Amino acid sequence: MHEGGTDARSSGPERRGAGWSLQIGTALGIPIRIHLTFLLLLLWFGFAATARGDSPVRAIVFLLLLFACVALHELGHAAMAARFGVRTREIVLYPIGGVARLENIPQGKAELLIALAGPVTNLALAVVLLVALLALGMPLLPGSEAALSAGNFLHQLLLANVVLFAFNLVPAFPMDGGRVLRAALALAMPADRATSIAATIGQGIALLGGAAGVLSGNWMLVFVAVFVFLGASQEEAFFRRRAMVVGRTAREAMITRFETLAPQETLGRAADLLLATHQQDFPVVDAWRRVAGVLSRTALMKGLAREGPGGAVLEAMVRDVPWIEPTADLEDVLRILQTDPSIPVLVMERGELVGMITLENLAEFIQIAEVRKATA
Repeated sequence: MHEGGTDARSSGPERRGAGWSLQIGTALGIPIRIHLTFLLLLLWFGFAATARGDSPVRAIVFLLLLFACVALHELGHAAMAARFGVRTREIVLYPIGGVARLENIPQGKAELLIALAGPVTNLALAVVLLVALLALGMPLLPGSEAALSAGNFLHQLLLANVVLFAFNLVPAFPMDGGRVLRAALALAMPADRATSIAATIGQGIALLGGAAGVLSGNWMLVFVAVFVFLGASQEEAFFRRRAMVVGRTAREAMITRFETLAPQETLGRAADLLLATHQQDFPVVDAWRRVAGVLSRTALMKGLAREGPGGAVLEAMVRDVPWIEPTADLEDVLRILQTDPSIPVLVMERGELVGMITLENLAEFIQIAEVRKATA
C-alpha cells in the first residue's frame, strides 16, 4: 500500500514515523521503519508455533523473510514514484502490512503505474523464486523436506508472493487495486467521480467478503472486510473534501486573529486563555517574534498534570510544528491535518507568523465551500 503526504516544512525533523516506530535501515535513500507492534507479532508467531509443536525459530525467520518481501513491495512503489519526481518520506512496516508514505500521489497514468509497481514487484519475486526452485532441481510442489530446509522456505515464499500479488490487486481501497481502478477510471472522467465509483465497488466487495466471513465463521475475513470498507469510505471522503480545496491557497482559509504565548509564560496563564477564548492551540512566540512551538490543548493538559499551573509553557509545548507559506496549496494543508490533526499548521510569511489552520476551521471552510457550490 502507499499513501500521499505533502512537502510542508517543519520546524524540526520530519514528524512522521517519530511515534511508535523504529528505523531499521534505509534503501534507495528512504528510511525503513518497523512499528513497535510488529515485535508483538513476532512473539505471537513464536508462541503459536511452539503450541503447534513447530519450531519457533522457523516461524520467526519465515515472518522476517515475508516482511522483507513486503518491504520490497513498498520499495517498488517508491522507485516508480521517483520516476515521476515524487519523493518517498519513509516506509513503515506494520503487523498488517507496509505503507510507503509519498509526498503526494499524482493522478492519471502516474498513479496507475505507481499503484501497479508494488504488486508487480511481488510477481517478479515469485518468478525469481520459481526459477530458483527449477535451478536447484526441486519439485514445484512442496514435499516432505525438513521444516528448516531451503526448499520449504522457497515454496512458502513463492506462495506468499503470489498471494500478496493477488490480494493487493483486489479493486478496493486501501489496497493497490483500488488505486489502480480509480486511476484507470480517472483517465476517462474527473478524479472525484472516479474515486466515488472505485470506493462504491470496494465497499461492495467488502460487504460480500464480510458476509462470507460471518457465514463461514472466518473472523479474520470479517476483520479484513471491515478494514477495506472503512478504507474505501475514508478515501471517498478525502477526495470529496479535496475537490473543495483544489486551486485554493492557505491564505484563504487561515485564522488571522488568535492569541499567542511566550515561552516563559505559565501554564496557568495558558489555561486562562483556553477558558476565555474558543482557541484550542496557541502558537508560542519568543521576544524576537520567532515561532518556538505550539501549545495544544492536549499538551497543556499534560503539562498541568505534570508541572502544575506554575510550570512554563516552554516545558510543555510541541516544538516540531509544520509550517507553510500563504501561497501554499490548501490541498497540501488538508493532507497534513489528516495525517496529524493534533497540531495546527502555521502560516509563515518572510519568517513572520501571519496565521494558522486547524482541522476544525479547515472543515468549516470546506462546509462553506460546499454550500456555496450547491447554491451557485
